[in-house]
Amino acid sequence: MSKREASRTFGVNRRTVTKMAEHPLPPGYRLVEPRKKPRMQGFEARIDDILRVDETEPRKQRHTATRIFERLRDEFGYLGGYTQVRTYVAAKKIGAREVFLTLAHLPGEAQADFLEAVVEIGGVRVKVHCFLLVLPHSGVWFMRIYPRENSESFVDGNVAAFRFLGGAPRCVVYDNPAYAVKRGTGPMKGRARETVAAFSELRSAFLFEAVFAAPRKGNEKGSVERHVGTLRQSLLVPVPKASSFEELNRVLLAKALAFKENSPTFGEDAVALLPLADYEPCRLVACKADKSSFVRFDGNAYSVPTNFAHRSLVVRATPFQIHVLSAKEEIAVHERSLGKGRMVTDLAHYVDLLARKPRAVRTSLAVLQAGLPDRFELFRRKVEDGTGEGDRRFVGVLKLSVEFGPERVADALGVAMATGVKEAADIRLLVMRQTEALPATLCMDWKLPSGQRSPAVERPPLSEYTGLLRGVTR
Repeated sequence: MSKREASRTFGVNRRTVTKMAEHPLPPGYRLVEPRKKPRMQGFEARIDDILRVDETEPRKQRHTATRIFERLRDEFGYLGGYTQVRTYVAAKKIGAREVFLTLAHLPGEAQADFLEAVVEIGGVRVKVHCFLLVLPHSGVWFMRIYPRENSESFVDGNVAAFRFLGGAPRCVVYDNPAYAVKRGTGPMKGRARETVAAFSELRSAFLFEAVFAAPRKGNEKGSVERHVGTLRQSLLVPVPKASSFEELNRVLLAKALAFKENSPTFGEDAVALLPLADYEPCRLVACKADKSSFVRFDGNAYSVPTNFAHRSLVVRATPFQIHVLSAKEEIAVHERSLGKGRMVTDLAHYVDLLARKPRAVRTSLAVLQAGLPDRFELFRRKVEDGTGEGDRRFVGVLKLSVEFGPERVADALGVAMATGVKEAADIRLLVMRQTEALPATLCMDWKLPSGQRSPAVERPPLSEYTGLLRGVTR
């Protein structure tokens, strides 16, 4: 059948018959050439400039098509319609969208990041920072919770993860945190970064490669980003409760260990890991003890023994503790304060000075912070006599508290107050008597050497002792 015949038979135009012969389905409306937009001429470049500037602006403060239309109309005299602007902006944004590649994760590579969460420590809800390291090849993960996100927790988290895995990954992908990457060294372009001293030391110890993601490019470490959401739900919902950070981290470690042991592909990761290094993560800071025997670190003051006042010392800081060193000898250890402007003391550091200045015992910060049982204050009031002798006796009791522990001394003070004992030397005997019972038998068997006989002791009659009362001698 010819096209003319088909046109007459079906009652359609011959051009329609031609289209039906060429296309199995109606092709729809098609433009032969783009529509002309005379009113847009000269404004495309302005729209391109606006969109180019938007690339560096916060995502929520970028131009919409409506806002671009309003600016063109109000600022540049655009007389065209909104639809033309919207169509042009949509085409430009589609062309600017990034295209992604699917990557294969090689054994021995890792990604790391921090996430925030809320936990309950000792009955108090606090915001914490969770270090997370993931091996994308096997999916094995390690998480450790810290009170702060800083250089100490970052380095400690990496070392703890390496030890958990049994080796260091060959390559780890990170964000660009200030505690790892130096600021003020120019814009971050490419992959080269100048790292801070603490992180450079970590890399030198374990010899792994550090790769830093481009700014605002979370997809470059997509594996750890996905694990953030998954592990937040499985580990941190409902809100975890623990008596301390140590207890909470033990629970997380047990769960991470169970996952690692059940991973079918962790063995492939394990053989690709680098050997561990003998490295203790910490931050070392030189300081000087002041006249009150305090060293200052991170906005807080920590006490040292008074014989180290005015001396140059070194603070060794970890995420949870502060160690003070003098010529590599550890002289003080404190729990790290999470606040600012705190003064942290240890009673043991001040008892010798209090022995020389006993009148200060009632208002000494070290005594007030020691958390002594109530019996200590009751004893101090009982022995106080207004002459200073009572303060001297109480300082002696404080020395016993440092030596034996406050609970043992408190029990002895109860006996002392009931029997009228006041001197520290006597109270010391009461403390020792609590635990030092005499043995029922000799501690070791004792026998005479072979061939020797035990001495024979003659027992005199008791009447001879009566003679001594009369002055009689034998």
